[in-house]
Amino acid sequence: MEIRLLGVGDERVAEEACGLYTTGAVEPAAFLDAPGTALFAAVDGDDVVGCAYGHELVHPDGERTMLLYSLDVAEPSRRRGIGRQLVDAFTAHARDRGCTEVWVLTEHENAAALATYAAAGGTRDPDDSVMFTWRLAPGRHS
Repeated sequence: MEIRLLGVGDERVAEEACGLYTTGAVEPAAFLDAPGTALFAAVDGDDVVGCAYGHELVHPDGERTMLLYSLDVAEPSRRRGIGRQLVDAFTAHARDRGCTEVWVLTEHENAAALATYAAAGGTRDPDDSVMFTWRLAPGRHS
């Protein structure tokens, strides 16, 4: 099994990776070409079995952090450490880019995510976070 950072030219693999979490049409070319984005795929032989993607955020003071927006592992490949490997690759990438922090949001009820992020060395915020969203147009929303 290999964890790969995808880039321009990897659209087919990216489309397969995105198919793990959406049933709609995907067009990964714009994402792969955008600065500050990262899409990792877990590839086992000819199959994409997991993916993680996120965005680099540059703050007004120049500090850079990364949002791990999504982590998905195909059902038959779960509980084999693939999610942790994807998180490790994502955080290493952020470190290499000079980011000071990686952060992710999840729900209290998502036991798999809580276990994966803790196993990968993440520190859980002791406060209950609240997320507000503004849905500006139809689309895949968080």
